[in-house]
Amino acid sequence: MLAGAATGLRSTSAVAALISARAADPPAALTEPVAAGRQGSVSPASSNKKLSTPSRLTPVGLGGRVVFASLAGAVLGRRTKHAVLPAVIVASVAALVTATVGHDLRVAADERFGSPAPASVEDAVALSLAAAFARA
Repeated sequence: MLAGAATGLRSTSAVAALISARAADPPAALTEPVAAGRQGSVSPASSNKKLSTPSRLTPVGLGGRVVFASLAGAVLGRRTKHAVLPAVIVASVAALVTATVGHDLRVAADERFGSPAPASVEDAVALSLAAAFARA
């Protein structure tokens, strides 16, 4: 659930945390320098503040979050010797719910406090969830 929640807020946060923590057997494609570099090439805050960045609620935004959450859930399932499919489903649903709730909270906070403070808080929450997931 932590992986999905982190991914709902910042699409690559859980996968990046797995790479950083060198968790049990991430797929080789994620550990190659090119893939790892792409994960960390743009900070979540800077990419989220661009006006050209599409909403996380578009089909592409939600689809990417489901893919990354599924990947993180599968790694967790393998690492804990539990069934992979339930972990993938829970992480994916958590990502979709958190993306929607996070978006709505972020819009309300932006209206009340202005940017970039809400983005920084959202980044901190996403990274904390991802770090907790990587330690689980």
